[in-house]
Amino acid sequence: MSLSLPSSLFLLPLCKTLQQSSSICTSRSLPVTHGYPISPIALAKKRTRLKQCQVATVEDIAEDVLLPREAEELKEVEEKYDWREEWYPLYLTAEVPEDAPLGLTVFHKQFVLYRDFNGVLRCYEDRCPHRIAKLSEGQLIDGRIECLYHGWQFEGDGKCVKIPQLPEGAKIPRAACVRTYEVRDSQGVVLVWMSDRNPPNLSKLPWLYTALKSNMLAKKLKMVMGMQDCS
Repeated sequence: MSLSLPSSLFLLPLCKTLQQSSSICTSRSLPVTHGYPISPIALAKKRTRLKQCQVATVEDIAEDVLLPREAEELKEVEEKYDWREEWYPLYLTAEVPEDAPLGLTVFHKQFVLYRDFNGVLRCYEDRCPHRIAKLSEGQLIDGRIECLYHGWQFEGDGKCVKIPQLPEGAKIPRAACVRTYEVRDSQGVVLVWMSDRNPPNLSKLPWLYTALKSNMLAKKLKMVMGMQDCS
């Protein structure tokens, strides 16, 4: 004996399953990723990891944990360091010509180096304040450097001492001067102080400490020799 069941009974479990899955996918309480619902346990773990990441942000961690005190002090020193506050080698002293200016470049700065009437080394910015021409292309006249274009002459501390175009008796403007840079001859090398804000720091000269130390040792040696002579 065969029993025939209505077809609606076979479709009932399938319809119920589809209704449950659609309700899960459209539920607002559980997020859906690529059409699949996330289980409550996985969701709880994900939220825990998010909280841990939020706690571990840079803003919420103490500075001494991220950056030790020594490293922080070093960082402050590096921020305050000015590379211009140093002596830089410019040229060999023996190679500096005595009868012509010498154009030189250190990093992005252009210099003109020459010897004045007394043989003293002078260093200027390599540009004339008149038409920004290079002074290194000029010539030396009586220890003064003269611009090639209009004959302006400069000496010593960068002061302009001659402008041929001025009428007789007219005063030379104070602004007609060139920027100067301090130079020193140390161990046969001409060193230039790059900063134009602060005066040169002689304690930063290379080999200065060694020279001072050797002088101190020489003085002590003389004192010891003097004591031996007395005895």
